[in-house]
Amino acid sequence: MMKEANPQDCYEMLQNDAKALLIDCRATIEWQLLGTPNLDSIGKKALLIEWTSMSNQLNTNFVDNVSTYASKDTPIIIMCRIGGRSAAAAQSLIEAGYTDVTNMTEGYEGRTDENGHRNSIEGWRARGLPWHQS
Repeated sequence: MMKEANPQDCYEMLQNDAKALLIDCRATIEWQLLGTPNLDSIGKKALLIEWTSMSNQLNTNFVDNVSTYASKDTPIIIMCRIGGRSAAAAQSLIEAGYTDVTNMTEGYEGRTDENGHRNSIEGWRARGLPWHQS
């Protein structure tokens, strides 16, 4: 069963469990333009593994890509922009036999505010969690 948690709770899980992994499943262009979570302060790196490309092409190797870094019982947290793609990616891992998978609600940027802007009402960045831009 897929678990869900907000970005702050996910960050705490990453801090408190040495085995926990964060997978950012957004598209490459999103990582390049919008930045990525920075886990340096807790001695970790976010894994950047696309679920779909910007042209909505499914990464059919997603589960295999994850298996390079994680065993079936590794605690895995998956994030995308707002939580939809990551939920689908998390479900694919569960169906492949992974037993500790959490979808990060709100994602990296969160939903838009009343002015149509992201990163202001929810999400990794709006909650003030560490990130960097290349």
